[in-house]
Amino acid sequence: MNFQNKLEKYKDKALNMLEALISYPSVLDKYNPESIAPFGNNLNECLSFVLDYAIKDGFNTFNAANYAGHIEYGSGNEILGILAHLDVVPVNESEWDSNPFKLDIRNNKMYARGIMDDKGPFVASYIALKMLKDEGYISNKRIRLIFGLDEESGSRCIKKYFTLQPEPNLAFSPDAEFPLIHGEKGIISYDILVDDNIIIEFDAGDRYNIVPSEAKMKINLNLDKEFNNYLNDNNYNGKIEDGYYIAYGKATHAMCPENGINAAYILFDFLNKYTDSKLARFVSNYYLFDVNGKKANYYDTDLELGNLTSNFAVVKINNYKGKIGINCRVPKDNDFDLIKSSVEAISKEYGYKYELLSKSNSHYIPKNSDLVTKLMEAYKEATGDMLGEPFTIGGGTYARECKYAVAFGPLFPEREDVCHIANEYMYLDDFYKLIEIYYYAILKLTK
Repeated sequence: MNFQNKLEKYKDKALNMLEALISYPSVLDKYNPESIAPFGNNLNECLSFVLDYAIKDGFNTFNAANYAGHIEYGSGNEILGILAHLDVVPVNESEWDSNPFKLDIRNNKMYARGIMDDKGPFVASYIALKMLKDEGYISNKRIRLIFGLDEESGSRCIKKYFTLQPEPNLAFSPDAEFPLIHGEKGIISYDILVDDNIIIEFDAGDRYNIVPSEAKMKINLNLDKEFNNYLNDNNYNGKIEDGYYIAYGKATHAMCPENGINAAYILFDFLNKYTDSKLARFVSNYYLFDVNGKKANYYDTDLELGNLTSNFAVVKINNYKGKIGINCRVPKDNDFDLIKSSVEAISKEYGYKYELLSKSNSHYIPKNSDLVTKLMEAYKEATGDMLGEPFTIGGGTYARECKYAVAFGPLFPEREDVCHIANEYMYLDDFYKLIEIYYYAILKLTK
């Protein structure tokens, strides 16, 4: 039977499941490893919904201590993993045209937080697996749709899962782009502990993997007139409210900070122009409007993995003291040492201190591997795109959590990347095409 004919009877189920899943505001609350809900009640309820839903559909399930879970079908000694996540990045509802936690379908587009990253792809994978189950497909591997609750904040979920369950023999993650991503840069996040003589308070950014779209500060000077003139002269968005100077930018993913407008940079640029702020001078000298780490002396590049990127992600200052937080995507693992030595040197110059938060090595699977070859066959069969080639990215996906895994969709070539921004959306036709691609992918990897 033609695949589209088979899919027709699953479309309502797919949209109903997606609508229900979107309704959970599954943003990290506060990590508490001692709690039965380690990432907060909203994420715990989202996990429970998925597990209960799968049980009703006749799947075997596993709950990894409320950190993650899996849905299983098939039998065999080997495991095919499909690695997705249920958590989403925070929202600023004032930037949205609709409720971010209610599926809104308009003009062949579905709007919601997580529709691309990663609830839409998760549901597409689930429906593909359900179709195969209903057909009585006999797999030569156990197929596990694995889903975590903390991918956006360090992937503690999947690390916990792999202490309780074996790593899949092969895997793909529907959490990036098509045709296929076979390499990912290394990732490092670090803080610099800072102080200042002008800035009383400064607040920008909550996540290291997002360019901050809003920044606010309070200073011990009255520069209201100068700030309004600065905004007008530079065509920036901002305001003064309740004694705070506020700037608005544009959020984007940390792997491509050049696509955003960093609101924190706007305030620091203003401070550097109109005051003798120590911190503003430091930021201006070593970070301001630089997305590649050139000012801080740690820029690097690689033929396949590309340029190092540096995202000025977080600023938290209270009573003249606090931190700035930076996230870098690095093409070579030895860039970690380069960053450490460079940042320690520039920080010492101002009496500041460097602190490493986390790092993750780069991940690479050869283009000619069996995994890449079969997934590319599935993509081409479903889309007819015979020219697309595997490529590498600066983002980090669950694929790096397994030795033999790649990232596979959901963003199609030529589509706008709307992950982590307001009014996140997915084309309805693309959603149905995802189901087809993942259906063929599972078949080709488990025959």
